[in-house]
Amino acid sequence: MKDSLKYISLVSVFIILIFSVTATNLLLKYDENGSFKYSKEYYEIRFNNVKINYDLDASIKLNDENNFVHFDLNDLNEFIDEKEFHIDLTNLGNKDVFVTNAYISNIDTNVDLEKVDINTSISNGDRISGGSSKRLFVKIKYNGKKSKNKKYFNFNINYAFSKS
Repeated sequence: MKDSLKYISLVSVFIILIFSVTATNLLLKYDENGSFKYSKEYYEIRFNNVKINYDLDASIKLNDENNFVHFDLNDLNEFIDEKEFHIDLTNLGNKDVFVTNAYISNIDTNVDLEKVDINTSISNGDRISGGSSKRLFVKIKYNGKKSKNKKYFNFNINYAFSKS
């Protein structure tokens, strides 16, 4: 009986010793509550959240790597009444950026360019704050006459960005 009592006492003292050393170590090393500030300033623009409010023969492809949005409008007859698309440009970084260049490129069509109006809500000089999003509205209207032949219009909207 005395041996088992000595054994229990010894194990108890050993457990208390390990607990005390561990608690002391944790308290001494991790007692500071502070904040960490990441000092590298960067921006990263992502295109996301495409919204098409219509049943259209059209597609939108987002290219974050090269900062453009590609539109395939396969039947311009659907755009005699103006249509609008929404795309979010999200700045994943911590630095504000400005749009330094916004332009339309890579136009492929079988109609006169003068008959298609494209308006965008984000243009040169616009700012996208770090950690926030800005909604791009693209309005497209075809000013031609409806026809039985499918008229198509494919294009890119390109953006260039720079830090403030």
